[in-house]
Amino acid sequence: MSCGRGGVPPLRPRGRGRLQPALAEALYPPLNLFYRYLSQESDLFNEALAEALTWHKEYWTADEARCRSGEGLVALGPLAIACMARDAGMPIDVESEYLPKELLEFGWAGEVDA
Repeated sequence: MSCGRGGVPPLRPRGRGRLQPALAEALYPPLNLFYRYLSQESDLFNEALAEALTWHKEYWTADEARCRSGEGLVALGPLAIACMARDAGMPIDVESEYLPKELLEFGWAGEVDA
């Protein structure tokens, strides 16, 4: 099997052809991040996180309607996996407006009775 970016197999469903580029761009970053999280390669994880946030910004600033939408204010997929990595002891060296530090560092923990 040929490998795509960074040793991760390409996103191709068997027998159905390739994924649409927009779908691949939406699916690839979280899958790559999860792969890097599982391998515990913090440098490669941080590179993949920076790339995911760049793709997120490019998508959500591509046109006026997306720019005005609040849906892209936080990169939820990359944030969730970055939280898992941080909780597992991996250093997160990437800072971005799309990755709120308070959420990443569990700054809200204990503030709400659950």
